[in-house]
Amino acid sequence: MPCYVTRDAAIFALQKMRIFYQELEALYVRNELNIKADIGRRNILMSSLQEKYFAEGISQAFPGTVANGKTGEPDIIVAGLNRELECKLTSRNRSGSWALQSDYNTLRRKGAVDHLYALASDDFNEFAVLFFEGLTIDDFRPPAPGSKGKSRINFSKAIHKSTVIVGNMEDKSLKYTAAAIEVLENPASSRFSRGTAKERLEYWRNRSRISFNLETI
Repeated sequence: MPCYVTRDAAIFALQKMRIFYQELEALYVRNELNIKADIGRRNILMSSLQEKYFAEGISQAFPGTVANGKTGEPDIIVAGLNRELECKLTSRNRSGSWALQSDYNTLRRKGAVDHLYALASDDFNEFAVLFFEGLTIDDFRPPAPGSKGKSRINFSKAIHKSTVIVGNMEDKSLKYTAAAIEVLENPASSRFSRGTAKERLEYWRNRSRISFNLETI
């Protein structure tokens, strides 16, 4: 089915989240604290706002959309479509990469769940928003030891279920495979170059290397 989270709904939610964040940051400053000292904790504080404001944004097109915040309940219920939506807020980790995760046991219990990932810069001014329809445990890697049941998304499997709502997502493996194909199709390519290109093509054929460009809101 078409993505039911529109760009207008996402911009509405992100702008409301930014206003709240600015107020929260000012509260921290008044108490001589730095909210950016622990971005993971900051995102936990903002997660309930993500659910609330995205539900409000979605409800403009689908009345009855709710986020009740109760433990064990879906983050957002889109009643008009009979859909459940898991919301995740994340930022770059220390290595500069993005960890798009979900709870493995929830996925195993429910079978297939829509996911909405909001990627935020450290200063909470730039964002990307990604919607994934019907993700299952097959779209994630098994939980790593010590991950508390959290699984990282496998983009090679899940990318065809994705819709980019805000910002930009680039699969760099497509560039690598295109370059390899160009070498293989060039009659002037040496045997060594062809061999290397063939190896690269085989390597990247079923892999993805995703990068994100955030958008200022």
